[in-house]
Amino acid sequence: MFALQKTAPTHGFTATDDAAVPEPGPGEVLIAVTHAGVCGTDKGIYEWAPWTVSHVSLGVTVGHEFVGRVAALGPGVSRVRQGQRVSAEGHITCGSCKPCRTGESHVCKDVRVLGASVNGCFAEFVVVPEGNVWPVHDSISDETAAILDPIGNAMHTVMTAGVAGRTVLVTGAGVIGAISIAIARAAGAGTIIATDLSPRRRELALELGADHALRGDDPDWPEQARHLTHGDGPDVLLEMSGSPVAIGQGLASLRSGGTAALLGVPTQPVELDLLNDVVFKGTTIRGVFGRRMYETWHQVENVLLGGRLELDSIVSHKIPVRDYERAFELMSSDQAMKIVLVVDDAA
Repeated sequence: MFALQKTAPTHGFTATDDAAVPEPGPGEVLIAVTHAGVCGTDKGIYEWAPWTVSHVSLGVTVGHEFVGRVAALGPGVSRVRQGQRVSAEGHITCGSCKPCRTGESHVCKDVRVLGASVNGCFAEFVVVPEGNVWPVHDSISDETAAILDPIGNAMHTVMTAGVAGRTVLVTGAGVIGAISIAIARAAGAGTIIATDLSPRRRELALELGADHALRGDDPDWPEQARHLTHGDGPDVLLEMSGSPVAIGQGLASLRSGGTAALLGVPTQPVELDLLNDVVFKGTTIRGVFGRRMYETWHQVENVLLGGRLELDSIVSHKIPVRDYERAFELMSSDQAMKIVLVVDDAA
């Protein structure tokens, strides 16, 4: 079968037509991939960013966001049927560590990750455990189904912070930040303020429900955010950028007693003014990783089916999987929002 693999600790992927079609073992499902989302993690693996050295197994088939059709069932599988349209949770957990046994499996100590430590979905077929499979409702488009993973990241962040009736600051209006704005609006947030360096992303933030979009390179934006919230500062910070500067500015702009939910992934250590921005202000900080399994998946489906979340503008490009290099060029040049690779015509 066709597959994109990370075969060397250098820039780029290896495209092959000779990858073996995986066989589902006991409790596993073989899925024929039709569409796959490209995310910042994939870009990091493509560029062999420093963090990938200890998290990515060379030779692995990459990709973790997808939708497809069930092609074969391993022994003992009973919950899904052949031909069913499905997506899947990309974190494969051990089920036996303390987090897994206490309802926190999204932070499993021994997690395996699709497209990083186990073979992923930038291929014609992928195998996942039956428990990870998520049947996709008929009314959800392939483009949206292919990006349920990042929608879930945004949902988890928004739900963790509790935005209903509260003023919200979103630092970083990239794909997940923009989705979080739409979710926060659907969840009953009050004034929503977004910051980003990109004019295009600031415009999209406004389209998806932000009341104000401030320039992230303006050193005065924290003061503007306080002014827009009656001088108090936002109640909630949703940090999506991973930028050390934005993280510090976001915490500084929060009102006393505010809540910060941090999803953005910094590429370097972050220095914070803990005394003034956290301790003296009584700030609550929540680290957010992945999706709650499977509470977040139910929340995403309910909001999508309820018609309260319109994300068509998030997917800016659909590109054949064999043209994957163009997808990463577009991402690097900031010419794209979300890119979905069309896989089912790879043969």
